[in-house]
Amino acid sequence: MPAFSLFFTDWEGPWVTNDFAYEVASQLFSAAFFERLSQYDDYLAYVAKLPGYNAGDTLRLLAPFLVAAGVSSNELKELSKPAYVRDAEKAMKYLVGEGFKAVVISTAYKQFLEVSALPGVKAIYGTDFLPEKYLLPEEEKNMLLEAVGEVESLDEIELDVRKGEVKKGRKSIDWLNEFFWKKLARMKAGKIIEDMKVMGGKKKKEVVESYNPENVVAIGDSISDFEMLEYAKKRGIAVSFNGNEFAVNHSNLAVISETAFAIAAVVVAYGREGVTGVNNLVEGNFKIVEEIADKLKGTEFHWVFPENTEELIVKSKQMRRRVRGEAGKLG
Repeated sequence: MPAFSLFFTDWEGPWVTNDFAYEVASQLFSAAFFERLSQYDDYLAYVAKLPGYNAGDTLRLLAPFLVAAGVSSNELKELSKPAYVRDAEKAMKYLVGEGFKAVVISTAYKQFLEVSALPGVKAIYGTDFLPEKYLLPEEEKNMLLEAVGEVESLDEIELDVRKGEVKKGRKSIDWLNEFFWKKLARMKAGKIIEDMKVMGGKKKKEVVESYNPENVVAIGDSISDFEMLEYAKKRGIAVSFNGNEFAVNHSNLAVISETAFAIAAVVVAYGREGVTGVNNLVEGNFKIVEEIADKLKGTEFHWVFPENTEELIVKSKQMRRRVRGEAGKLG
């Protein structure tokens, strides 16, 4: 019997290639608009550390614009078209057969998670958002829709993650600070941002803590996972799966792969033999069924150390873009 039965995982990235909020915003507005909001989210969560703001709260910032565009919950479901990471369904089925089940903790809107969930998922934690419950005055709707063009025309925001500093885009940050926390705060649209409780940042960590696990395996790939990963890193295995700098910096294991069987291999190795099993996996000595071993060709497993972190970030981000396309460049 494995030492534990539940593992904790982000959904967008490790199991599906989608970034659903990005896809919705791109269809309704533009990719550049969402990218700027996402960069601003990285700044607020990682550099400014705005009180009450969590990594992944881009969905809070996006919500008033979706209400202004007249999007409904049913339309969010209709827009949900999951694209799975290679072998995702088979890998999840294999894990169930080995005695494991997934607890999905994702920033994504619940509508998307309900459409894309796979058998073997024991529980789903996502972001609740019912856009139809909000009514905005016409002048606010028009203002928000006009602001889309202003947001997408802002200069890119770039951070130095190691130093926690802004490298580029200070004027963009100043504009967005004024817009969201002063202008919108005086309007009904500000109530939407105030109401939204996104399943990101500290909330992901809190979900893991609520299970009081003795052996923690957590999988993530982005800024919204870093607190969950940091928690797991001290109590088990924190896995960056094709992660960006935020995920790699807070993990003790980096997995670079095109297949979800890589996740399954880590969970099974740790479940059977603990850290020794994962170390054998890293060194290529862990015994795994031939069919899965064949699927893992080209996959890399690395322990994360200060001396190899930068190299792992570069390689992980390259695979991230390869697997996820344009969504892979988001924080």
